[in-house]
Amino acid sequence: MTTQLILPLRQLQMKRFETAADVIGNAVRVFSPEHQPDRLFLLRYAQSLSIQTEFTALANARSNVEQRLARWLLMCADRVHGDHLNLTHEYLSIMLGIRRPGVTVAIQLLEGNGLIRANRGVVIVRDRGGLVAASAGSYGVPEAEYERLIGKIAGPAQGNLLAVASKANSH
Repeated sequence: MTTQLILPLRQLQMKRFETAADVIGNAVRVFSPEHQPDRLFLLRYAQSLSIQTEFTALANARSNVEQRLARWLLMCADRVHGDHLNLTHEYLSIMLGIRRPGVTVAIQLLEGNGLIRANRGVVIVRDRGGLVAASAGSYGVPEAEYERLIGKIAGPAQGNLLAVASKANSH
């Protein structure tokens, strides 16, 4: 059954476990007893995302540009499963919320310490452990919690996110 529900936000009052959709489509009720594995997976993911969001806010408030760049490069490397990152200074400036010259200075500092190598549109991670240290504690805790709650994300040769999700559901 498809439903369409479009209400102004102030009129939409949700009760616990009530479902609402703002687009036409099929909705799945994952909070019912027969969907317990899906419910647990979503709760673990929500917890992991909350921790990641908290650490992002903390890093943005407390870390300098070099530390934030180190953290961001590590997170990118985690997600592409490699050390070659196709990133421009312009893109990094947008992601870090700073002016482009600030990115250039931070890249030069990390490069000068032998942690990365930067060429036009490419950043290569040379010393992952050094980047972790350069992130000054803003990287690591959310990643460890994600792995604890959900599991390690398989690399391209090892599988896909659907395999990770079904593995997590079996716990």
